[in-house]
Amino acid sequence: MNQIFLGFFFIGWMVIGTPLNAKEKQSLSIGFGSCLHQDKESPILGSLLSQKLDYLIFLGDIVYSDQLSAKDKIPAYEKQFQRPEWKSLRKDSKFLFTWDDHDFGINDSGAEYADRDLSRKIFLSYVQPMMPKNINFGTKSNQGVFYSYWIEFQRKKIHIMIPDTRYFRSPLQRSYMSYLTRKSHYRPSSDEEQTMLGEEQWLWMETELSKPSDLLIFVSSVQVIPTEQPFEKWNNLPMEREKLIQSLQKAKAKDVVILSGDRHIAEIHEYKTPNERTLVEITSSSLNLPLPFLPLEYDSEWKIGKAYRKENVGKLDIFLKNGSLQWKSMILDIDGKQVLEYNSNVDNGQAIESKVE
Repeated sequence: MNQIFLGFFFIGWMVIGTPLNAKEKQSLSIGFGSCLHQDKESPILGSLLSQKLDYLIFLGDIVYSDQLSAKDKIPAYEKQFQRPEWKSLRKDSKFLFTWDDHDFGINDSGAEYADRDLSRKIFLSYVQPMMPKNINFGTKSNQGVFYSYWIEFQRKKIHIMIPDTRYFRSPLQRSYMSYLTRKSHYRPSSDEEQTMLGEEQWLWMETELSKPSDLLIFVSSVQVIPTEQPFEKWNNLPMEREKLIQSLQKAKAKDVVILSGDRHIAEIHEYKTPNERTLVEITSSSLNLPLPFLPLEYDSEWKIGKAYRKENVGKLDIFLKNGSLQWKSMILDIDGKQVLEYNSNVDNGQAIESKVE
């Protein structure tokens, strides 16, 4: 693209019309991943071509361009979307996008990023033309990149919610040790005024979660369930995390799965809420920027198995069995081989089997 389309892309409250119709398909496949550096080779994109996925959800950091001036991000987008694989992938897959810190602003940034409005316009000018055209966007304030998307599959309703964890987020509080080590480590904030989503987006969340569905796919650029790791996560604002978990617990969905990125490792977490709803989070990162020599994996009481540290992409297979909607998620390596797996029965909203290899 040689032109930035300003003032055209308004993303936020989705006006629900006719859902995408997937009634005739016997199964539905959704790929997801994050962290795709524009200057790195990306053989995993070739592996994705062989999967012939129905959807691809990009969880953030579609470019790495930490710039104080958003217009300086444009060359990174230009280079990223010149890859020939994009055109080939679009023949089989529909794309959904959100952003994270490196395409939004600078490392670990939130609402304090001064050029966030122009960054939003630039981001959307590149990704929105590649997204399904039957999505209707519109917000009251023209802020953020949050939206909802519906799929009708075998007479079941799949609700994909993609909030914005950057545009409205309060600044994080660095841990005391981070000042000595110069690492991006953070500590939970006790400030009740701090927010992850902002007032407008929380209102949108409450409205969306009140809509009945057979499966809710909740997309977050940063991890929701883990609390132990010192990097970016919902638990840096613990009251916001608790509010989110309570909201997901009360959602009018038969089951919920959380997809997240950011971490440069792949992990699976399982968390049981007080009302016995099981929340499963599948983290997939990164597509082409692994950091194998850094200590990125941390123990968690909710983690299943070990993390996978090399290039990876997530896959969610959705199918009907005995009249019930079921799903299975897996992490695939650079060659498309399965390295992690989670199976779930979503008829009653609870996991019945889990497996990690």
